[in-house]
Order: sequence, then C-alpha cells, then structure tokens
Amino acid sequence: MAAWKVAFATGSRADYGIVRRYLALLEADPSVDLSILVTGALLDESFGSQVSLVEDDGFRIGARIPLPIDTSDDAAVTRCMAAALEGFAGCFAEQRPDLLMVLGDRYEMLSVAIAAAMQRIPILHIHGGEATFANYDEFIRHSITKMSLYHFTATEEYRRRVIQLGEAPERVFDLGALGAENCLFIDERDVPDEVRDLPERGYYVVLFHPETLSGVDVSSQIAEVLSACESFPGERFVFLGSNADTRSSEVRDAVFRFVASHPNACYFENLKTSAYHYLIKHSICLVGNSSSGLIEAPSLGAWTVNIGDRQAGRVRGSSVMDVPCSRAEIEEAMRDAKSLLAPSGAENPYYKPRCVQRYYETTFDLLERLDKDRGVAKTFFDLPIR
Repeated sequence: MAAWKVAFATGSRADYGIVRRYLALLEADPSVDLSILVTGALLDESFGSQVSLVEDDGFRIGARIPLPIDTSDDAAVTRCMAAALEGFAGCFAEQRPDLLMVLGDRYEMLSVAIAAAMQRIPILHIHGGEATFANYDEFIRHSITKMSLYHFTATEEYRRRVIQLGEAPERVFDLGALGAENCLFIDERDVPDEVRDLPERGYYVVLFHPETLSGVDVSSQIAEVLSACESFPGERFVFLGSNADTRSSEVRDAVFRFVASHPNACYFENLKTSAYHYLIKHSICLVGNSSSGLIEAPSLGAWTVNIGDRQAGRVRGSSVMDVPCSRAEIEEAMRDAKSLLAPSGAENPYYKPRCVQRYYETTFDLLERLDKDRGVAKTFFDLPIR
C-alpha cells in the first residue's frame, strides 16, 4: 500500500515547536509520507526567518507560502489572510494530502483550513475547544473546528466544548497538550551559551502579545508591563518576540527600546523549543500573556504572571498568577514569584502521560479509518436541549 500523505501547516515558531516530537514519530513511520507546509512569520525576515527551525530538524518542506505580513491594523491582517487563502488554494490543488493537520487559532491557519475544506481535504484540528475571550483567536479556533473532521483536545472540558459545537463524539479525543509533556524532554544541545550562562532563578522571562478583541490600547499595555520591569533595576530580563498579531509591532518596538537602554536586559527572536523550555525552567517566572504560561510553564515548575485578558477563559493551574495589566499589580506578582519557592508540586491540568505517543497512535488509527469517514457526509451532532 502507498504511504498516507500527511501534511502539517505551520505559520509560527510556537505551533511548530509544540508538535516537533509528534511529527518526528510520524516521520519515522514508513507508512506515512509527511510534509510541512510553511507560511507566515516562519518565512518572514523581520521575524528572524524561523523556517530554519524546521530545516534544522530535517523535515521535508512540501510548500513555502510567503505572506505580506503587516500587523498595523485589522484590515492589513485581513489582506494577509486573503494572500494565505490564495496561496494555499493553489498548494492544495497541486498537492492533495490524505490528511491535513493544523494547530490552534492563528489567522493564517483559518485561511489554510478554508482552502483545504473547499477542496474536501480532511482536517485534523489540534487544540480546539479552548476559549480566549480577548482575541480574534476565539472565533478563528471555533471556525476551524467546524471545518475539521477530527479533533485532538487538551482537556476533557475542551473535548466537551467541541462536541457542543456539533462535532461527533467518536471523532473528538482528549489526549492532553503536547506542550505540557514536551518540556520534560529538554535537549540541552539546542540551548545556546547565552541562555545556559544566565543565573539560576536570576532573571525574569517576558513574553507579551496584543489583545486583539478587548479594545484596550496595545501601547498602553506594554508600557505598563515595562514600567513594572523598571521597578526591578538590579534584575535581569529576557524578552522574547511577540506573535505577528494586529499591532504587535508596537509591542516589539517598545521592547527593543527597553532592551537598548537597559544593559541587564536581552532579547531573543529565535529560540529552539528546548532552549525556550530551558529558559523558563531556570527563570524566576514567566511574565506576560502567552498560552505557554498556562500549558508549559507548570510542567517546568515555574510560576507564571499572567497579565490581562488574552488567556481569559482558558483552564489554568495553581502556578498561574492572574493580574490585570497594571504596573503595581504586575510588580507585586513578580515580587511574589521571586520570594516563593518554585511551584514544583503544582498540578498541570494539560498534562497527560504518554501524550505524544497517544497522539501518534490515535493519528495512525484515524488514517486507517479515513477512507470510511471521508466517504460519509459530515453531519451536525445535536445535544439534547434541557
């Protein structure tokens, strides 16, 4: 039998880093012909040409779809989505994978999913059913769910929500979050000396993204975050690059100015997944509003100071300190994180043992039943109304 053609579409270092170990298992299976479809920030020079992360791992890149990334406003992001839709429409007309895998809720992934669904390519959606009330990721994620045939969710609560959206229960699997397990397998060969040389619990990691639906002013938010950092003149700060979201350039510009004027601060645009996990594991805490603060940092035994509403609606463990985007409250939480012992015993609601292996095994099961499932029209699964 010919190998199943499986494709994974990725547009950012974050979603690619989450699935690396899972992809490696698929790549090693002779019955799977895996390709990576690269787009978005991974191909953009201003974001460090992160496609090198994929190339260094040795995966076959099946397509490169560059996008005119402009995050100045929502209209510019919409034009980027239009370019992604056109590019992937052509890609899927030429390459017809048996199964397309997409993760999460990035705006370019919505275009990828539309292009695939319109050409009747089955989609496996990872990290559906979650809630992020302050971002357009919220409606993008649920839209991708409705175009997908199969679903891997990170918690049982999220599985129930996907079913609530009308997806058949036998096609929705609660397997845990890959990121929550990935952190336990840090390859120190991927950790650069600049990261390794940082003092143990002697620095804060700051990773902040815009809120895209809440209507709050992005520049004011990042100013509050950086003002809180100013309250710790003797501390080290490690800043990481913001996602390519609407007005993210304002966050990046403010961070660049801060780092340029503070000798105890540094910035990394491109870190391999193991280096990022190593950085968080040995830090005082992660400060910002990244989903990794809820999903990955707890497995690493690190506190998270989670700022604002970007992650509002997501499940979280006790190692996450939620604060409004206010200098005084951010500063107080950062001081608490430094004074407290690392939360090594904190529960991570996203962690399930053998997560990556279960992803691989379940994917293989789905491939074996794919011909039967795609031969039947997808219907809406109705829940009884109480």
